[in-house]
Amino acid sequence: MPSIPTYTYRFEWSEEDHEHVALCAEIPGLSGLGATRADAVAELEESIRGWLAHLEEEGLPIPAPRQRVVGHTY
Repeated sequence: MPSIPTYTYRFEWSEEDHEHVALCAEIPGLSGLGATRADAVAELEESIRGWLAHLEEEGLPIPAPRQRVVGHTY
């Protein structure tokens, strides 16, 4: 199973599902649902691993993580 790059995750609350939703900025369209944020991330990461495996099998590029600003002084 491919390892997951350091992707950017976002969390939302789904009133419809009454669950946390985890989303990945680098791979739109994938999400994970869970009773807790940790559960939602676990489901999202399972989906990401499957998607990355598919990309590898097809010889397609793996999405790069977004650049992060660290230690920026305002």
